[in-house]
Amino acid sequence: MIDQPLSSAPILDTSSGVPKRRVLQWVLIGIVIVLVAVAAIVLPRIFAELAYPLAYEDVIRDEALAHDLDPFLVAAVVYAESRYRPTATSPVGARGLMQLMPLTGGGIAKRLGDTQFTLDDLYDPATNIRYGTYHLQGLMGRYQSNVEAALVGYNGGGGAGDRFARGELGSVPNESLRYYKKVLLAKSMYEELYPVRLGSDTSLAEFFETEPRETVATKLLKVIRSTVVERIGQ
Repeated sequence: MIDQPLSSAPILDTSSGVPKRRVLQWVLIGIVIVLVAVAAIVLPRIFAELAYPLAYEDVIRDEALAHDLDPFLVAAVVYAESRYRPTATSPVGARGLMQLMPLTGGGIAKRLGDTQFTLDDLYDPATNIRYGTYHLQGLMGRYQSNVEAALVGYNGGGGAGDRFARGELGSVPNESLRYYKKVLLAKSMYEELYPVRLGSDTSLAEFFETEPRETVATKLLKVIRSTVVERIGQ
């Protein structure tokens, strides 16, 4: 009997006759398929979160609760107004996360008794969200909880909101009509992406926000590992 070189000898699974090299190839193919599947699940959500970012959720949640507003609606208004940039300033002078005009901010400060208020405070996230939710709450009351009219009023002023509420859509600025639709679309996205971070119960935030992705990946890796061990061990 002539000995074959070690490098050319086939690696066989002695129990089934299947080359272990082929088993490893199958496993590698399986890993690629799994990674593609995981990417198909995870990447769309990652891109959606990049498109609809969230920050200051504790302040948003607390101020929404204090002003009897839906936190997802407040988050959507912040998105539409500033895309979560606290130093945002519009060409007409609106400031901060919820883009409050200096006159509006100053009036709210007086009503709330903030005697130390300065216009630069509108760039402070907590102050801006507090004032913005106060303003939005007032509009919701003015329009009997008509969210669309309140959003039109937030964007275009009380006159635009009044005309919208009366059904005079032809006299409402197109920008304001586009605005309320943009906010409602964003609201639906925030409801989908951040049900826990913007919800009232944050005790399960870690479980719901991070565990599903980790669990899927972990379970798949466990399946792959067990398959490799099982095949090689045969």
